[in-house]
Amino acid sequence: MKQAFALVLACACLVGPAHAATINAASCSQSDVRSAISSASPGDTVRVPAGNCSWPGGVTIRGIRLDGAGSSSTGTVITSGIVNMRKHPSQYTKLEGFRFTGTDQHFDVSGSASDRPFIIANNYFRADASPKLGFVGVNGGLIHNNEFTAINPTGNDVFNIGTGEDWAQAPTFGNQDTNGSRNIYFEDNTFTNILETMPDGDIGSRLVIRHNVYVDSSIVFHGGFPTDSSPGGGTRQFEVYNNVFDRQSNSVAINKWIWVRGSSGVIANNTMERADSPDGSSYPNKEEILLSVGCPDAYPVQYQVGQSNESPENPPSHPLAIFGNTGAGTNDSNFINVVGSTTAGPPCPTPNNYIQEGRDYVLTNTWDWTPYTYPHPLQMLSEGGGGKSPAAPSGLTVD
Repeated sequence: MKQAFALVLACACLVGPAHAATINAASCSQSDVRSAISSASPGDTVRVPAGNCSWPGGVTIRGIRLDGAGSSSTGTVITSGIVNMRKHPSQYTKLEGFRFTGTDQHFDVSGSASDRPFIIANNYFRADASPKLGFVGVNGGLIHNNEFTAINPTGNDVFNIGTGEDWAQAPTFGNQDTNGSRNIYFEDNTFTNILETMPDGDIGSRLVIRHNVYVDSSIVFHGGFPTDSSPGGGTRQFEVYNNVFDRQSNSVAINKWIWVRGSSGVIANNTMERADSPDGSSYPNKEEILLSVGCPDAYPVQYQVGQSNESPENPPSHPLAIFGNTGAGTNDSNFINVVGSTTAGPPCPTPNNYIQEGRDYVLTNTWDWTPYTYPHPLQMLSEGGGGKSPAAPSGLTVD
C-alpha cells in the first residue's frame, strides 16, 4: 500500500499545474517559435517540431519550457541564433531537445538566484569557430545529459559562468544545498575537444560537476583579485566528483584536467587518465590538477586556493579536499602541482608558502563533505531524464 501511494504521489508531482498548457509551434522558424512563445504563459510548454532553422537575434523564454524534437541531425537543428533564458520566480525555465550548430553563442542564462532553477537538458551544442558555446550569469540550475563539442579545439571562455555574486553569503557545499536550488549542477554530460574552460568558473559561481565524461577537455576555476584576475572573488565554490577524464588526441594539448586559481571545494572519486598526449611525447609532463596563486600580500590571501569565506582564514575551515581519485593520471609525479601565477594576477615566487598540503589542500575528506543527492531530482522534468526518478527532497517542488 505504501509503495502504491508513493507511486501515485510521484506521478502527481510530474503533472504540471492545472493552468499549464502545451503550445505547438507551426514550424521551427524563428517567427513561428516566437509566436508560440508569445502566446504561452509561465508554466506552459512550447514544442518545436523537427527541421533546420536559423534564429537571427534569438528567442527569449522566461518560465517557459522550450522543447525541441531531439538533438540528432534529424531533430530540431538551430544553425544560428541564441536562446535567452530568464529565470522565473515560480516556474522553471527549460531548454531541451535541440541541436545547436554554427558560430553564435547558443544560450545565455540570467535572473535572480532565488528564482526557480533553470534546466538545460538533452541538447547538442557545437562550437564551429571558437565562439562561446554559452554563458550562465546566475546560480541555481541543472545542466544534464547534453553533448558539448568543438569542431576545432577551442580556447578560453568557451563556456563562462560568472554570476556577479559576492562572497558575503555562506557556502553551500554538498548537502548544505538543502533543496538543490542554490548551486549549478552539471550532470551526465559529455564534453569533447574543448581544451580549456569547460566550464570557466568565475565570479560568484557555485558549481557541482559530477558524473560527466571529459574527452580532451578541461575545467578552470578563477580566483579573485588580488590572488587572481577576477573582481568580486572569482569562483565561490566548486565540487568535481565521479567524472571520467579521457585523453585521446596526440595533436592538441589540454595542459591540465583541472586548474584551480582560487576558492575551495572537492575534487573526489574521478577517473583520470594522464593529461599528457597518449603517445607520451607530443605533449608530455602535463599536470592533472594545477593549483596556482598570486601573492601580493602575506598569507592568507583573500580568495586564494583553500579559502571559502569572505575574510581569509588561517587555517582554512574548508581546505580543498582531493581524495579517492583513480586512474593512471593519479600516479604521475605531477598529479598535483603548485605554481605561482604567470598568466593572471601578480607573480608569486614562493607559491608553496601559500598553498600547502595539510593546510590549504588535503588528501582526505577532512571536513566531512557529503554530496547532494544524485541524480538531481529535477532530472524528472526532462523528457530524457536519464531514466532515473528520485523523490524530490523537502523544499524542492517538481511540478
